[in-house]
Amino acid sequence: MLERALNSVASWGLDRVGRGSVDYVVSNTMTEFNRRVLPFVWTYDLKALVEQVIDEATDVKTFVLRPNQHWPGMKAGQHLEVLLKEGDQVHHRCYSPSAKPHGRLAITVKRKAGGVVSQWLHSTVRAGQVLTLGKPRGHFTLGDPRVQRKVLMLAAGSGITPIASMVAQCLSMPEGERPDLKVMAQFRLPGDVIFRADMLDWAARGVPVTLALSRSQGGQATEGLPTVDRLDAAQILRECPDVAQRHVYLCGPDGFMRKVVQALMELGVPARHIHSERFEMAAAVHPPGDEVGMVDLDGAEVVFEHINAAITLKASDQGKTLLQLANEHGLHLEQGCGKGACGTCKLTVHEGQAHGNVLGSSVYLCTSFPASRTLVLGA
Repeated sequence: MLERALNSVASWGLDRVGRGSVDYVVSNTMTEFNRRVLPFVWTYDLKALVEQVIDEATDVKTFVLRPNQHWPGMKAGQHLEVLLKEGDQVHHRCYSPSAKPHGRLAITVKRKAGGVVSQWLHSTVRAGQVLTLGKPRGHFTLGDPRVQRKVLMLAAGSGITPIASMVAQCLSMPEGERPDLKVMAQFRLPGDVIFRADMLDWAARGVPVTLALSRSQGGQATEGLPTVDRLDAAQILRECPDVAQRHVYLCGPDGFMRKVVQALMELGVPARHIHSERFEMAAAVHPPGDEVGMVDLDGAEVVFEHINAAITLKASDQGKTLLQLANEHGLHLEQGCGKGACGTCKLTVHEGQAHGNVLGSSVYLCTSFPASRTLVLGA
């Protein structure tokens, strides 16, 4: 009870005097006693006070957070880690936050069977508790609307969370500057729909929204939103006839994304116009073998356009991931989980081919391999 009261006072101070002033006071009065009494602000770590827990849908909760003075801000679509310490082990899980008024943010979490962090958040975390966070990362962010004039947002399940953040960013732009935007979101059943109220608001503000229910039978109007069956190439084309002229932002379970990427490419969407983000670990990937046309890497070149660097490979580089190759050549690129989920190391294929954890033009360096004699990567 005392800790929650002190945390409330600290939150009030952040609102009233600003994080800069709080950081100045805290950094000059950092003692072990203060860190024990009020670890929310007397800390060098990024922490957040849970102010509200909202039941969003079946097995889905939204946690409204007040970050401390170390919050650096974020771009819509980025993700951050929630850290859970159990003894000597620290569990990490990435979630896409959405910005809220007055310096707040929110993460929306689906409970997963066997998911240590999601189970803990759902069963244990309540308003008044403090979470330890990692700083925002990732490149799944909205492109320049002056270039990407037409955009389609495609999501399934909890993949709607970064999409919602980017839609909010678009709607905050002056009307003449925002892109021509459409949204399609797929869930299993009506009770699984996340951000229903937000989608209704988007539609009321002129953004066409299509809700797809993968386990329903027959399309029907649902609370003001047109509802269709599972999204496939025909359904996407029916709802968005000009899809081939749009940049597509895609997020959801791995199987859903792979099928949708294939559908989009069949519909004529250029691979470089498909921007994706994973919400789960990639399936196990292996270096290219003869069955996928293994390439002789001796003398092959990988170009990292965004840092104006290139590396020349040797025959002995066969079987090494793109991230390993970059690290071994001294190009210490941004990297995160190392398992193909967080997207921190993700780049875009501009020329050539990669094998492994690739979705559209997006390649996750930690779990992908060069598959052509020349491979050009960039932001």
